[in-house]
Amino acid sequence: MLAEDTHQIGCLVLGGDDFPDDAEAQLQSWNVSLKIDKVPRRKSMRGKLQYHDDNFHNKTFGYMTPVLQPTPGDLPQPLLHSMAFHFLSSPERLKQHITELLDLREAQGITARPLLIWEPLPTLCRPNELAAHVEASKLVDIFSPNHLELAALCGRLQAEVDQAKPEAGRQHIQSCVAAYLSDEAADADLEQLCIVRAGEHGALVASRSLNAAGAVQIDMTWVDAFYAAADRKRVVDPTGAGNAFLGALAMELLQNDGDAVEAAAKASVASSFVVEQVGLPVLSRDASSGALLWNNASLKERLDEYEQKTCSG
Repeated sequence: MLAEDTHQIGCLVLGGDDFPDDAEAQLQSWNVSLKIDKVPRRKSMRGKLQYHDDNFHNKTFGYMTPVLQPTPGDLPQPLLHSMAFHFLSSPERLKQHITELLDLREAQGITARPLLIWEPLPTLCRPNELAAHVEASKLVDIFSPNHLELAALCGRLQAEVDQAKPEAGRQHIQSCVAAYLSDEAADADLEQLCIVRAGEHGALVASRSLNAAGAVQIDMTWVDAFYAAADRKRVVDPTGAGNAFLGALAMELLQNDGDAVEAAAKASVASSFVVEQVGLPVLSRDASSGALLWNNASLKERLDEYEQKTCSG
């Protein structure tokens, strides 16, 4: 994305009347289409996230303030025209959000269907919720759990995912995806795209479709992570990497003819900026070209580095 294109990104922040001035200033400096709604007499949401291992897999999270839950009804009118929406919600809440969103768009005369991406709530990823997730994922274009969430949904042990050899971990993730997508076999005409964000294993792009013979076909392609296991020291805090991945994925899918594998590769590069520090990456501009820099690196430089890594690997 070029510097002059940043306004194409919309951002709504639902905060309390104590929303930090420095956080607001940093978001304003990005020059995106930003709207911050400060709810009177409410505190901004704060949470405590603790990682308990070097892989950032074993973690606990809890809210320290009452939850402020945004809905499509909070979106200002210009953002209803967005071409992509990313939901983090329960299956039941997802259905409500999508219904509300599409109704609001219809009321504005917006007939085009947006790209819909769903990230499941980690606390609800358990075997007795599998059927509800399978059903709800039919409402979206992309279902995107991380590998631990998917394993939990399918009743697999985390220890099976955290294998010392990347190949073993990838095989386990593939078996989980196959099990998840196979649960939709009753809807033989339903295409499904599942993109699993799997940390140092990379991202698995899996699609379910019908082949020429009318049989269900599941295709899987791995996309390497920018920072693999050997680069673990470069990963300071993965918090927010999934959001960055899915945002970049949506942009690439909309701009580049819907190639999910290529989009996932570029999304892996985009998320690399997020994991290098606690908090947000630092945005600046190249003094000569005016290009956007994240942590003093341009996206082109990162893409070139990623290509070198994946080609040499």
